[in-house]
Amino acid sequence: MTYETFAIDVVRQAADLILRMREEGFDVSTKGGDARDLVTSIDLAVNEYVLSRIKESYPEHGIYSEESQGEHSAGSYQWTVDPIDGSANFSRGIPHFAICLGLLQDGVPVAAAILNPVTNELFSFTKGQGARLGGKPIRVSTVQELSKAQGLLSFGSRKKDLWDWAASSYRKSLEHMLKRVMLNSSSLDICFLAAGRADVCVYGTLSTLDIAPALGLLYEAGGVACDAQGNDVSYTKESQKVYLANNPTLLVQVRELFER
Repeated sequence: MTYETFAIDVVRQAADLILRMREEGFDVSTKGGDARDLVTSIDLAVNEYVLSRIKESYPEHGIYSEESQGEHSAGSYQWTVDPIDGSANFSRGIPHFAICLGLLQDGVPVAAAILNPVTNELFSFTKGQGARLGGKPIRVSTVQELSKAQGLLSFGSRKKDLWDWAASSYRKSLEHMLKRVMLNSSSLDICFLAAGRADVCVYGTLSTLDIAPALGLLYEAGGVACDAQGNDVSYTKESQKVYLANNPTLLVQVRELFER
């Protein structure tokens, strides 16, 4: 079994668990008292399931999970897990969320699976073998001009020091971009960018280690990303500003627009 097929099997089983537990009811709480940062009892149950599968199959590998901060890698291989990316959507019955599971080797994503349990759309990749949706190859769009671009935006409402930048940036997006929307699941946003459904993504705050699997998928599909300074994105649990696009030309345009 390859790392990709293992990840696919785990997220499919986890999806069944989510859908079954959703019918039984669940609790919703907040992280650190922040009403914008939700976690459900199903997040925690799915996290426990996924971690148990990894430890059983790859006991020598490290693990990082948003819902269990004590797990870290001491070796070359590290799994990164987000049991429900889009918990706020999930908690309100909005069918736009995903299980995000991937493997990093020496800090680089090498395999992953991202699955929306409701739509059953499965995105996956193995480094060097391309990105897939439902097993079929996907590529980024060919849009070159920001005025023709559709963007997925999440400016970071949790940080007050970003509010003025967010307001200004949204105003700029109205003037310079074709379309814009906020969907509240960063891993699915990036998968949509990889599949050509959007052309750019902008995040005011993003913990890139959580969604490293989706970033790896984007790179396999031909996409690009950078931080606010235009440097390569680093994988960290700390929040950072991130720009993503289908190609370098559009990436430069969107970063320069929002950083000037």
